[in-house]
Amino acid sequence: MRQPIPVPLSTAPGSKLQESAGRLINCYAEALGDTAPNKSVIRRAPGAVNFGTTARTGCRGFIEVAGVLYVGFDGKLEKFTTAGGATVNVGNMNGTKKGFFARNNNTTPDKWFVDPDGNIATFTPTTVTNSWPDADLPACNSTCSIDGYGVFTTGDGRAFATDLNSTAVNALSFGKAESKPDGLTRCVAWGDKLLLFGSQTTEVWTNAGTSPFPFARNFVIPRGIAGPYCVTGFEDGFSKVPIWIGDDNATYKYSGGDPIKISPPDLDALVEAVSDKTTLEMCSYISRGQGFIQISSATWSRVYNLNTEKWHEMASHLATRSRITQSIYAFNKWLRGDTANGNVQQILSTAFDEVGSPLRWRMESGPVMNFPYGTVVGRADFNFITGVGRADGSDPDQTDPTVEISWSDDGGQNWSGPAQRKLGKQSEPDALISLVAETGRSSWLGRRWRMDISDAVYAGFLFGSQSDNPRAA
Repeated sequence: MRQPIPVPLSTAPGSKLQESAGRLINCYAEALGDTAPNKSVIRRAPGAVNFGTTARTGCRGFIEVAGVLYVGFDGKLEKFTTAGGATVNVGNMNGTKKGFFARNNNTTPDKWFVDPDGNIATFTPTTVTNSWPDADLPACNSTCSIDGYGVFTTGDGRAFATDLNSTAVNALSFGKAESKPDGLTRCVAWGDKLLLFGSQTTEVWTNAGTSPFPFARNFVIPRGIAGPYCVTGFEDGFSKVPIWIGDDNATYKYSGGDPIKISPPDLDALVEAVSDKTTLEMCSYISRGQGFIQISSATWSRVYNLNTEKWHEMASHLATRSRITQSIYAFNKWLRGDTANGNVQQILSTAFDEVGSPLRWRMESGPVMNFPYGTVVGRADFNFITGVGRADGSDPDQTDPTVEISWSDDGGQNWSGPAQRKLGKQSEPDALISLVAETGRSSWLGRRWRMDISDAVYAGFLFGSQSDNPRAA
């Protein structure tokens, strides 16, 4: 009797281990052609290489203007050119929290930064001013720009706008988000829409050409935002669709009307358990044409693939969450901040580690249920992409890479010690990844399989099976 090993296309760990439908950690499912050996492959999530280095900590956000990348850090504003390398300090910038950069369409653009604590700064390529030039702008908690106007939100529900391509602010140039008395937490521009997020509602405004405040409300979405960093997908270079974590702990996709829920219950429960929603953050990036939305707390990261509408997990080496914090498309690259240091890195599908640290590919299967209880598993076969060793790589982890295979017969409570199998040296694609007559009897809970690849090589898995017959079929 030969049974296929159920391979998850979306991570689904369940509330308890025995509920798990399988997990994808640092890997995701991608569809293949109709005549491929399988309909999909589980491939490694993109890794990262260094782009620029700093001695700073606490990445607060990015903006690229006229070929200069500005990066906020704890108390500092730094800049990079297209060449990356060592950063150049622009000046001191008040605050430590993540925040929001914006610019207008002036010939020499005005550039500024706001964080939820009310810190505000304007800057040039050489100086930082920790104030706003017009005293008519009150304390604000977020900012964006649209149609040449700077937009700022306040906790009491007002959205202020600058004059066109200017830092001047008319004291009466504001609109009030008043569908509910829930204040404003964040503003976002997407296309011709200005999204004003409150704690219970989201109001959609557009440019009506009115004066002194140029925007007018179009409609209200009866769903607020969980925290100030809980929206992404609208950014330049990504700009697919705004996605945010709602006030009900679910994750939604903007649809032009009622939002579409995209999060599974497992993720909703994780968000619900985070007591301080200001510790949640979202960012987005593209790799191999796949649009990825990442949600992270202090202890976990989940990633949504907009192309496949599936989820996977990310966990950096010796950590339970991804090191990615903030992201930007600049200089034709997807760049990211790093929770581990002050460096800026490029996200690359051809980078099989994370700036030199292992990025462990892990797939946990669902249980093989249609296998007779107590039957000896005579063999298990795993169809990996083989011959992925690199003759020019480090020896032996890249020249002769290994997959570790473990199994569990108690619903994932305990796992066997890993059996190691070679993935094949370069130009040796005929490696057979099998375990023969060495894994014992299956239980009534169903055999689960776990596969790990930590070596920095290409990783791709197609399908697997287990059989009571030790002979190859």
